Amino acid sequence: MPIKIGGDTLALDRDIRRLIEAEAAKLAARFPGDELEANATIQEEFDPLHGHRVRCELAAKLTHGRPVIVRGAHKTASEAINEVFNLARRNLRRARRSVVHPATSKSATFGATAVGG
Repeated sequence: MPIKIGGDTLALDRDIRRLIEAEAAKLAARFPGDELEANATIQEEFDPLHGHRVRCELAAKLTHGRPVIVRGAHKTASEAINEVFNLARRNLRRARRSVVHPATSKSATFGATAVGG
């Protein structure tokens, strides 16, 4: 499962790339029957309220699901990456569940009738 990694000079750091690739491999292992397309962007930013932070964005899509975009910003790159991939796991699982198992069917919504006089 190839992942595209982009951003500023942080994206060139070997340790950060390894961490992103390891998290992407774990994410792909959670969904063995589906092909995962992922694009990660990592960059430094300055927030006047919080100071220097690392922002990570992950756009991921399973074969039979909706695309999910998750963003996170923390003081260190590893915290931002871990948060983004944890949120992506949860959101992809929810998106896959809604495609595989619809919440309601037409027979269930139209089966109830009102009784009144």
